[in-house]
Amino acid sequence: MTRGKALILIILCISFMLLLLASSLTFNYMYEGNIPQTLLAYSQDGKVIGKAPFGPSIEHPFGTDRNGYDMFAKVLQGAQYTLGAAVVISLLSFGVSFIAGVVWGFRNSANQFISQTILSSLYFIPQSIIAYNILFPLLWEPQGGFDTTFTERVILTGITLAIITIPTTAVLISNETREILKKEFILSAKVLGGSRFFLFKKHVMPHLKLRLFIIYPKIVIQVLLIIAHLGFFQLFFGGTDVCYGPFCDPPKPIVQEWAGLMALNFDELFNAWWIFMVPMIFFSLTILSLNGIARGVEALLDSNVQVDVKKGREEKASQIKNNKRVVKVEDLKRVSG
Repeated sequence: MTRGKALILIILCISFMLLLLASSLTFNYMYEGNIPQTLLAYSQDGKVIGKAPFGPSIEHPFGTDRNGYDMFAKVLQGAQYTLGAAVVISLLSFGVSFIAGVVWGFRNSANQFISQTILSSLYFIPQSIIAYNILFPLLWEPQGGFDTTFTERVILTGITLAIITIPTTAVLISNETREILKKEFILSAKVLGGSRFFLFKKHVMPHLKLRLFIIYPKIVIQVLLIIAHLGFFQLFFGGTDVCYGPFCDPPKPIVQEWAGLMALNFDELFNAWWIFMVPMIFFSLTILSLNGIARGVEALLDSNVQVDVKKGREEKASQIKNNKRVVKVEDLKRVSG
């Protein structure tokens, strides 16, 4: 992938996510979260010609659910919770992981046992299972109702998911830091007496900067997948509304976030497919956009490496030519002398 194509890919993917998030915030602000509802369809004569759910049409491009609520409006309403939460949680996890990873990367090799064996083993433990066991008492509504507010549950859920994703991300950043510290120019700077802060500021950070832009989208994907898995376990972001009466509806989310929309409507895939597929499509497009950002940054990083290699070859070639010229001049002086 060329540098120009990589920049276009990054801009398109970021624009899609920003547009989706801005549209969600605008919709919830202008309409106060009220989703359009159409229970019955009438003909020009005033006769009932259909009832919800309505499939994709000109009036409802993404269809409606069984209660007549527009699916696109539901997706827009939930984007601020799902996408916004994933971005904020990932920032918190990324910030702590960056500090811990860089500090650990500067540690001596004797301390690598913890990061390479104990912490790396977390890659093989499903993070969704860990999150489920920790968050179940918080998000599953007890028989007497929640003891916490919606804001408190959101904050505690965000902190928990950030903590769960910190170890693996910190190990990744520490490994990247150690690889950079093995470079020859780093060893030369150490010999000349450069401090750790000097090495980090002048040498490590310029090389680590682009790699961080690759790591962050992957953290967002990781958080989104955990939220989606919890949704299929009926543990929804912000809390699960549970009814304990004799004739109750199944557990449902408190807000219209994407994981809840997909989990509750999975059975509709073979009946009214659009009820499940609409949130699934937007969720998939978000994942693809994050992957596109990571791929674009990787392409930019590869192009920078190729440019540096090309410059190094040109400088080496010019140096060899200059040395040859100097040798020829010296030989001519000796002959003339």
